[in-house]
Amino acid sequence: MSFKQKASSAWSELKQKIQDKENQKRVKVEVEKRLRQGREAIERLEKELKDPENQARVANKLREVEAKVAKAKTEFLKRKKQAMAYTQKSPEKALVVAAAAGALAGALWVAISKKK
Repeated sequence: MSFKQKASSAWSELKQKIQDKENQKRVKVEVEKRLRQGREAIERLEKELKDPENQARVANKLREVEAKVAKAKTEFLKRKKQAMAYTQKSPEKALVVAAAAGALAGALWVAISKKK
């Protein structure tokens, strides 16, 4: 049987299944069931989102995260100032450290690239 014949046969079977009243009823019932489940899930989520306890918990977590970000930002700025001061105080050492870090990064890159 050629591809064209197989495709034609499959198309005919599909058309018959679509036109079958019993199959249409099963599909309709299944679609309605899935829609109902979707609506129920959305209602549960809306209820959870509107729950004052959950809103308070989310607000607390948000405040905690904001505090951690602020602390990390302060620490970063402190370390940045230290690095700048060290670089200005001893530029030769800073240049050697930066060159060594660059060489190490390059060596690692080459080693990793060769493994692939």
